Amino acid sequence: MPIDYHSPRVAWSGLGHRIPLAAALVATALALFGLLTWVVAGNMDGTPWDVRVLDWMIAHRGEPLTTVARVITDLGGTVAMTILALVTVIWLLARRDLPVAALVGVTSLGAGALVWGIKRIVDRHRPPMESRLVTELSLSYPSGHSLGSAAVVGVVAIALVPRLRRVWVRRTAIGLAVAFPIAVGLSRVYLGVHWTTDVLAGWIVGLLWLTLSVTLFIRLHARSTTRP
Repeated sequence: MPIDYHSPRVAWSGLGHRIPLAAALVATALALFGLLTWVVAGNMDGTPWDVRVLDWMIAHRGEPLTTVARVITDLGGTVAMTILALVTVIWLLARRDLPVAALVGVTSLGAGALVWGIKRIVDRHRPPMESRLVTELSLSYPSGHSLGSAAVVGVVAIALVPRLRRVWVRRTAIGLAVAFPIAVGLSRVYLGVHWTTDVLAGWIVGLLWLTLSVTLFIRLHARSTTRP
């Protein structure tokens, strides 16, 4: 089989030296998440900053912004992210790229598990019902939409971007992969179903988990390519 030079397994073959950078990023994310969770534990009904941001969002609601926020939040939800991950995994398997398919699958499943676990540990409730434009019944911290979109869109981009041949297409894809989770998080606050600290925690944990997953993939790939 010819070597696919646009496969992440080839594109990442020289990234082993960046492991220390990934470790520093993980340590920073853990520290930020710990600090944020400590603050939230003392302000379960919203920090003063949470309340001010939510009040500002409510005061600036209107069409077509509300419709756009609803669409973005749906695109960043569990159903859409699951479909995105599944389609990507199936496509990778069809190309016989099992390692990268496993990376996408494990990262996506792990993101869901983290949301489920942390929500139950922290047990924070959402903003008041009267502030919500959509119905949400689960716990609030962290934002599952923010965490899931950061991790899933991130790992899908990492899996697919190296295969794109045109530089401008790669840059556009990377830009969208960064902008989308930000838009999803903002939509959650705008719709009144999350405090800002929920969204920040989702972004942090999503990036943390994505970094851990990719770092492990790189290490395993490095070992497999150095075996005699």
